[in-house]
Amino acid sequence: MRPLAFLELTKKDLKVEVRSKSSINQMVLFAIASAFIFSLSVDAEKFFGQILMIVVLFSSMLSCSATVVREFELETVDGLKHSMSSREIIAGKIVSNSLIVFFLVLIITPVCYALFNLSGDFLLLLISLLISSLPISTTVTLLSPLSAFAKGREMLLPAMLFPIIFPVFIPSFKLLGFSYAGIFDFISAMFLLSYTGLIFSLSLILSEHLF
Repeated sequence: MRPLAFLELTKKDLKVEVRSKSSINQMVLFAIASAFIFSLSVDAEKFFGQILMIVVLFSSMLSCSATVVREFELETVDGLKHSMSSREIIAGKIVSNSLIVFFLVLIITPVCYALFNLSGDFLLLLISLLISSLPISTTVTLLSPLSAFAKGREMLLPAMLFPIIFPVFIPSFKLLGFSYAGIFDFISAMFLLSYTGLIFSLSLILSEHLF
């Protein structure tokens, strides 16, 4: 794996997203609509951490899987494999998808903050949500190639995703809850970052079977 060669794929994916705006628009609209519905139907201030995670999770499945599946649908994956290794492909996809989800978080956090009428530490909440989104975007990117050719991939991806992503829910809820009170839960943050590192390492190991 050449140093930083995967960033060329990251740059390409981000350029495609900026030009087309299809995945980004779909992701942002879904996230805002979901947040608005939750703000009307539940005690948003009490369950804001769970709501934010659900919104980010489902929005990430829409955007992160699309960037991977697109390579198979347009038959560009063979060209990628001739220009870089499978490890570089999966690493580039993980970085680009994580940046796309970061963009979503930067938009949806102030929207939810206003909709839910929150009064906690905004900056700490934003940082905590960015950390919580990392294992989600990494795991979705890992699993997306496995469902690329499945007829019911919209149902298959969530079925594969939830058992793997389940361990991050409680640490994420704790991290967001403490952040709202102005306290940074270092242990939960380290668990989420470590879990992201584990999934990233697993992606590199399995890269030959994914691309």
